[in-house]
Amino acid sequence: MKKIKMITLAVISVFLFSTGEVFALTPEEILEQVDDNEVFKTIQYTGVITIKKGSRKKPRVKTFKAAALGKDKAYIEFTNPGDRGTKYLKLGDELWIKGAYAERPDKISGHKLRDSMMGSDYSYEDSMDNDKLVDKYNAKLLDNEKVGTRDCYKLELTAKVKKITYAKEMIWVDKERLVALKVQFFALSGMLLKEMTIQDVKKINERFFPIKVKMVNKQRSGSYTLFEMKSIILDEPLEESAFSKRQLER
Repeated sequence: MKKIKMITLAVISVFLFSTGEVFALTPEEILEQVDDNEVFKTIQYTGVITIKKGSRKKPRVKTFKAAALGKDKAYIEFTNPGDRGTKYLKLGDELWIKGAYAERPDKISGHKLRDSMMGSDYSYEDSMDNDKLVDKYNAKLLDNEKVGTRDCYKLELTAKVKKITYAKEMIWVDKERLVALKVQFFALSGMLLKEMTIQDVKKINERFFPIKVKMVNKQRSGSYTLFEMKSIILDEPLEESAFSKRQLER
């Protein structure tokens, strides 16, 4: 009887510890967890953008208020003195911009959506993206690495749709909180374009949400943008009327 018990315990130990990968998350499941943390139904917040261009230039600081409904509707209005009244409205694949002294809004579409927003290291697409990663990329688990003191999964993401800004991403996902802590963005040629690091994560409504992010343009020396969100409200109902050209033209 003792021999049988010892054999049984040995088998259980082998199953639990030697084949631990059975219980590990798949790359797709990791990506889904990241989406669950970071993709929202609605969001309202105020924000600060600090833009640094070159080692000798003084950073520029811009403030704004923003809201978004799903992945197709977003509104940003700048509030700092130099840009007060400049507004952005996303409606599906269209982006409308109205300058503080402009009589009517202008439409931005196509490749122009990849241009810099307000001189920052974020493109228009970067700043208003709320798509699920799992819908855009195939994921492959490469390794386990640390970002700072946090243990992370390192994933390689390759595009599974044609219409996409970045053909490949490398993403480091916090194993405990399942939120991205570092992302590298690559062109189709394999060139590293940008690198994003998450400097602060806040728990909001049972999810871990990045609230302070640094974006570095790898094609510009000494250039970075620090993006910080404040007074965040997630997944509360928003009126459709808040995302209209009428609101933009006020």
